[in-house]
Amino acid sequence: MGSTDSLNHILINAIQHLPIGIFWKDIHGQYLGCNKHCLSLFDLPSEQFIIGKTDIQLQPALKEKQLPSKDLYQTDQEALVHGRSVIAKTMHMETIYGQGQFEITKIPLHNHKGKIIGLLGIAVDVSSKFRSEQKLQEKTALLNSIFDALPDFVIYKDMQGRIVECNRAALKLANKKKTDVIGKTVEQLLPESTAKVSVDYDSQLKSDYQSANYKMEFELAGRQVYVDVHKHPVIQNNQLVGTVSISRDIKERRNTLEKIATLTKQDQLTQQLNRTTFLQELENINQQHDWGMILIDIKKLGKLNSQFGTEIGDKVLVYVGQKIKQLAPNSAHLARIQGDRFAILTDHVSSPVQLNALCNKLIDRLNIQVAIQGHVIDLAICIGAANYPDTVQNTSQLLTCSEQALLRSRKHKEQSYTLFDPLLEAHAEAEKRLIDDLKHAINNKSIDLYYQPVVDANSKAVLGVEALARWHHPEEGLIMPIKFIELAEKNNLIGQLGEVVLEKACQQLAQWRAQDIDIFMAVNLSPIQFNDPLLISKIKHYLDYYQIPAHRLEIEVTESTLLESNHTADKMLEELIKLGVRLSIDDFGTGYCSLSYLKNMPAHKLKIDKSFVDELELDKTTTAITRSVISLARELNITVTAEGVEEESQMKWLQAQQCDQFQGYLFSRPLPSDKFCLWYKQHHATHNNITYQQPTKTAMPLQVL
Repeated sequence: MGSTDSLNHILINAIQHLPIGIFWKDIHGQYLGCNKHCLSLFDLPSEQFIIGKTDIQLQPALKEKQLPSKDLYQTDQEALVHGRSVIAKTMHMETIYGQGQFEITKIPLHNHKGKIIGLLGIAVDVSSKFRSEQKLQEKTALLNSIFDALPDFVIYKDMQGRIVECNRAALKLANKKKTDVIGKTVEQLLPESTAKVSVDYDSQLKSDYQSANYKMEFELAGRQVYVDVHKHPVIQNNQLVGTVSISRDIKERRNTLEKIATLTKQDQLTQQLNRTTFLQELENINQQHDWGMILIDIKKLGKLNSQFGTEIGDKVLVYVGQKIKQLAPNSAHLARIQGDRFAILTDHVSSPVQLNALCNKLIDRLNIQVAIQGHVIDLAICIGAANYPDTVQNTSQLLTCSEQALLRSRKHKEQSYTLFDPLLEAHAEAEKRLIDDLKHAINNKSIDLYYQPVVDANSKAVLGVEALARWHHPEEGLIMPIKFIELAEKNNLIGQLGEVVLEKACQQLAQWRAQDIDIFMAVNLSPIQFNDPLLISKIKHYLDYYQIPAHRLEIEVTESTLLESNHTADKMLEELIKLGVRLSIDDFGTGYCSLSYLKNMPAHKLKIDKSFVDELELDKTTTAITRSVISLARELNITVTAEGVEEESQMKWLQAQQCDQFQGYLFSRPLPSDKFCLWYKQHHATHNNITYQQPTKTAMPLQVL
């Protein structure tokens, strides 16, 4: 007996110190005892306090604890009646530790005869487990919400290819309810050919566990779908248990990209290829075929724009483009490669005889009078052509040689078209080498800038400079701008060249401003640069980066650029003026009816062309025009600069007409930066007592950019 008592004592002591609530009752529900943790849990004074009482009798003492007495009683009865353990559902109860969740187990107690004599209750605090499960449920709900909110189509399949789960976007695509999809295979839902592709990728993924990416186009629920599919293995415990497919409908994106590609490849006015695309196609033509190239120039398009307006000029371009399309072979590459120039590249018209026949057709159909919006237009074209391999030995020379032939047609007015002469090939090859050298010079920013001063007509103070590009070729020496600028324009380099000149000019102006040389910088822009949609942002970037006031940058555009400009170029000029940059019209007087343009596009400055200054007081018409231009400009509050002033007599005549500014050899030739600084300091100190430079007969004026 002693050992039994000892064991009982140990068991009772162990029960008393267990960190879970333990109590025991008789079959009538009266408490027979409980352990210390149970007393502590429910804030009971002592074990004697509960002995002999039922849950209902304890309720007044425990009313603040909000014990679920009814649920506790029901589990008591269930355990007693059925004679087995009963786990009550998780109960929310108030304890000394606050609101908690408990799992209470009722175990029937039997005597040695097997008769139930009472119940043992075990109360386990499962609050942490409950909170974890609650967080898991909340997280699962959140993930499900995100899953359903995804715009991509997500489908999870098991190893048998049955759909286990899919999101709302996938159901919307299939136009089905989830109950119609879960448990089905793709063979049951997709077109046969589409399903086969999906199953094949699933099989591959199951064998190598590697994710896959592919694109598919198919019809589903009456809708054409083009999807980008990403498939991934689903692995649990190092076992492949299924696959997940994430698909995105990229049909609209593809359509948009195709539209953008078309816009970037085509001339928007004529719907023919633009210059960049045409040059790319020229690079990729089959060298095994015979090829012919024809260039068609519309004569005096600038004059048409000035006389009738750019809308009529645009309709002339469209008309010519349509006629060329009608006359050229169906497979020909047609392009508008310049403002007034079209190109035909074909392997169906390549021999000299065939080219002559097509050129004659073009001349017969396009050297005519046409009526456009009530105006009679005298349309005139000139043509240059070349063929490979008869007269050109390399397809890359077709364009250069055709341009050489076109240049001959333009120079010899009696020739409507010219076929390239092989004797000119050597010149074309030399030009190709020069183009390569020019590309290298531009990429390395090896183009130098010279600066020709612009002085006040009265005080002779230096107001600014014009930046002039110079190319010192390592072998051929100084190459004049009239030559390398034309090369740059013909070979899509003028934009890069212009950008180099613009940046160098801004950089130099910033350096001079740091040396207290506060003058303006005039930079020429080519008409082709106005095709660059980023032109304005580039100019703004250089102004900001080099901290140059906008009014200290003067952009010079030729009169012909304004006359041939389109809506886009006009808008760019307006943005330049809004930016604060000054607009100067170069070579003024060499175009047609240009003063009418000033009403719509107010310029800050007109530059009278050197050809007018040369003939002052020698030619009555030139003198009268120059006088009128200066007078009208003053009325419009536009500054006038006379270019090419080389003699004092010219200067004095222009002063008498109240011309504002002078530029020319009489004051200084274009100078490199270091020499200009020396000249400026000397001139700045003595400009009221200036000694003018008289031109020599051997002096050759430098061409400007």
